[in-house]
Amino acid sequence: MTATNEAQVIDQVKLPPRPFIRTVWSLHKAAYRLTGGRFGLQQPDRGAKFGMLRLHTVGRRSGKGRIAMIGYYEHGKALVTLAMNGWGDTDPAWWLNLKANPTATVDMATGTRTVIAREATGTERERLWATFRDYPGWGDDLGALAGRRPGQTAIVVLEPIESVGPTSATRDQLERAVRAVTPAVAEKPGRRLRRRHLWLVPGLAIAIYANAVGNAYGVSILELIAFGIAPDVPRLFGRRGRPIHNLLHQPIGPIIAVAITLSGIVPTFWLVGSLVWLGHVIAGQGVGDVPHGAGERPNA
Repeated sequence: MTATNEAQVIDQVKLPPRPFIRTVWSLHKAAYRLTGGRFGLQQPDRGAKFGMLRLHTVGRRSGKGRIAMIGYYEHGKALVTLAMNGWGDTDPAWWLNLKANPTATVDMATGTRTVIAREATGTERERLWATFRDYPGWGDDLGALAGRRPGQTAIVVLEPIESVGPTSATRDQLERAVRAVTPAVAEKPGRRLRRRHLWLVPGLAIAIYANAVGNAYGVSILELIAFGIAPDVPRLFGRRGRPIHNLLHQPIGPIIAVAITLSGIVPTFWLVGSLVWLGHVIAGQGVGDVPHGAGERPNA
């Protein structure tokens, strides 16, 4: 294939809008939390689908635990994945974190393990790259998708920590790395109720009441859904949208909005929206959907 033809093929490959991709990622993580780990992880099946795991890293700047859901396949005892970031231009934050601290913990459908990350190069990279095609789900044309990115897409190998020899890291270095990543490990998959989950009760109750009010005044289900997801829209814009996202997830905002609409100054339509917003914020306390810390980049 000539360079011109290759460029034409790359241009023909279309990707979903970036906000849509970010929304899918957020929903995936939320589904895992809400189901106690029963949904969101899967074993790879050669010829049918890639696997899904939950990766725990340490933020390279914050030093705090970060979580990402990524696809993978198994190569011997190692787990292989692509640092593709939804085929976006930049490397994913989890890969940048791993380059700073290669020790990580992964939750899989079969259990949890501690791993050491490295990038595949040379002939190993060529072999692993060809194997991605055996696990559908990465994209119909890996070459064209990778060609859209400004740099080479890293193939990341996650090796069990016990299989890493002394030439890769000393015992003391490994022990320090394990201690560093341990706080990043969230609860293991399973149904475990916590005190914060009680916030779901008033949050859902307010949402149900808002639906009843909306039905009485002709507010459709689509409008209710729009009100419900609106507070999370700013997070689709990454770091730039974080201040607005944080502001919309403070309880004082929807409480003031409800008070204003109850006074009759604005139409009842906006009362429904304010109630849905309040229910979203309160229920978010139960599922851990809280504002990001000031000055801290998510996943970094």
